[in-house]
Amino acid sequence: MEIAPQFWRQSVKLPILHFSDTTYIAGWINARETLTDEKLMPGTFMKVRGGLLKLLYTIALYHLGIAVAIGQPDGREVVDQSVEWFSITSGIELSKKLSLMVEGQARYARAFEPMQYQTRTALEVKLGERFALVPFGYVYTWNYLYGRQPTAFANHEHRLWQQLVYRHSFGKLRLDHRLRTEQRFIQRRTIDDNNVVYEGYSNRQFRARYRFQMRLPLNHPEIVPGTWFLGVYDEAFISWGKPVTFHEPDQNRIFTGVGYQFDTRFSALPGFYYQMLIKDNGLKQENNLGLQVMLTYNIKRND
Repeated sequence: MEIAPQFWRQSVKLPILHFSDTTYIAGWINARETLTDEKLMPGTFMKVRGGLLKLLYTIALYHLGIAVAIGQPDGREVVDQSVEWFSITSGIELSKKLSLMVEGQARYARAFEPMQYQTRTALEVKLGERFALVPFGYVYTWNYLYGRQPTAFANHEHRLWQQLVYRHSFGKLRLDHRLRTEQRFIQRRTIDDNNVVYEGYSNRQFRARYRFQMRLPLNHPEIVPGTWFLGVYDEAFISWGKPVTFHEPDQNRIFTGVGYQFDTRFSALPGFYYQMLIKDNGLKQENNLGLQVMLTYNIKRND
């Protein structure tokens, strides 16, 4: 019996996931407390791993299919282009409960045409083993005129943000749910009698975003130094505020990649990235597909 309905197979040509795959996964999850990788028969273990990989691959493609199929209504100007996104993130442990997060991002479109540069910092508070809270964070974004739908002006942005993260496990899968709220202060420029008038950071908007992320170790029971792992995430955005008249989700980001944990501090996760970005209050849309590389370097007090 197939999970994917017939119309999805015809419209977006997604791979079909059979219940036999989920049976292997369920059996592996139920046995995780009593069986290790070494105790499993080799053939059974390969079926388990193959089923898990196929499940995650299918989930990623289904979200991509939904974004493409639903996010392109008639009358909207839609462009397709390549992107290359890079980031490095560091968590600096200050105490058992507090850490400082710093991040830098470089985003490009169409073979390294500058798109955005971004710096981010925040104070994160650990709330037990599963929850983490950012009561206050700050971002500055440098925007550029890029791609096949450039804006009239390159307006930069100040941004304040808060977030709550919930982390848990399901067998070998490491899952996290991230809810982030943002207060955006974007530069505004207008044209008056053929003159450009600068109005400061007066374009004020608000945004909420939710990200679901999964990571699966491929050669160890958990992600430790020397582990290859599969990483998948899906993040949706919605905006509001006086300048915003499009009151539907206006951005979706989907990622699938394979990373490596070098040691307790450093990991790298490159992969394929898709972004659906709706602009100009629903009149324009970018479908951006390409590469994303995420580097992480954490510092703990006892290292």
